Amino acid sequence: MQIWVALSNSDLTTLNHREVELQAAALAIDSSGSAGGHGFVPTSLPLKLKLQGAGLAVSWPGGSFQTKDNQLIFSARSAITVASIKRAGGKSAHPSYLGKIRVANLKGKLRVSLQVGLDQYLRGVLEAEMPASYHPEALKCQALAARTYALKPRLPHDLDQTNVCDSFLCCQYFAGLGAIDPRIEHAVVATAGQVLAYNGEPLLALFSSNAGGHTENYENCFSDPQSGAFPPAPLPYLKGVAEGKFAVPAGSEAFLRYLYNAVAVKHEQISADSWTPKFHWKVHLSADALEAHMHHVVEKLAATADTAPYVVPPKSREFGHIQGFEVLKRGVSGVAITLKIKTSSGDWHVSKELVIRKAFANADVKLARLSSARIFFEQGEDKLGLLNNLTIFGLGFGHGVGLQQTGAQGFARAGQNYRQILSHYFPGSEIQVL
Repeated sequence: MQIWVALSNSDLTTLNHREVELQAAALAIDSSGSAGGHGFVPTSLPLKLKLQGAGLAVSWPGGSFQTKDNQLIFSARSAITVASIKRAGGKSAHPSYLGKIRVANLKGKLRVSLQVGLDQYLRGVLEAEMPASYHPEALKCQALAARTYALKPRLPHDLDQTNVCDSFLCCQYFAGLGAIDPRIEHAVVATAGQVLAYNGEPLLALFSSNAGGHTENYENCFSDPQSGAFPPAPLPYLKGVAEGKFAVPAGSEAFLRYLYNAVAVKHEQISADSWTPKFHWKVHLSADALEAHMHHVVEKLAATADTAPYVVPPKSREFGHIQGFEVLKRGVSGVAITLKIKTSSGDWHVSKELVIRKAFANADVKLARLSSARIFFEQGEDKLGLLNNLTIFGLGFGHGVGLQQTGAQGFARAGQNYRQILSHYFPGSEIQVL
């Protein structure tokens, strides 16, 4: 099966490119792109493509041509390097791909995408998303989740004329293809054609790194991909499940404190995912650091289209001096669903786990976002009762919905196979063969 993968820019924030530069041996324009009769181009030198009217301009040192075609498809005898973008975690700074590269003028936007076999794409995803040193059964879990997600991403890419994109900010990370670790190869081959299904259809196979002891319901972390409504309709196979047996009921701040203290203070291994440093963390912020950045961050979130629906300002619409923080609503894992930021100008309410995580971005401590939203606070006050400092205690890394990579590793080490592990994380699901 062949799929199309949209390739993002270097920081993975957009599919739009200002210029595309290709390098490969014997690069050729595929038969599906006419380009006015131009076939082969001198690929010992970089080939550059830009927008030109409704078509494309193609140039290389010593030559150029323009085409009214809105797309060109390139193939090569070996890998094609896209030298205009960079990728962390790949085999080199500039990613290389095995397959056909399409450069398109999509309604005035320069786009680049890759046509590749599903399992070849899968090899690249596993290389980027999970350490090859993980247990073979955990790697098989990741293989099924990634293969299924490629067929059913949360955000459809039909308008981009692709199946999926390569950014972990949107889909799953795909940093290109190089030498494939034999352990990755085994996981892909051993699960060939297998996908996760619910009621006979591929399910939404979400995954993240670590759940901090308990996964979360889909509707408590994500919005509806079409309408943006939060919460969206629940998905029965994405229900929060415990990673161990605990002495405190799940879902409360007390539950989070119990987990944190058990691992961080008592050094107990109380769940399948508690073996990793990602299980718990803390961030300390002074009042000065909060005052210097949080009002800018929250006001920007309130003014940005994809986050504005989840930020509710007070009647004053002003962000005053910060007085404190309170989680008003939590999910089954204890994840913060709604956060109240108390200020001298009124209370701001921030909802949805990723938006809550972003609200704490702080340049003073080089923090882009919190590792998760499974958080609780300790708030220090000065002699006048004013907020003096804030310590954020957290559990887990990522949204915590669906498959947890470190949890899968823990269960696999304990002797469970990939089918057992996946049935834990996706209750009611089944494995089907394409």
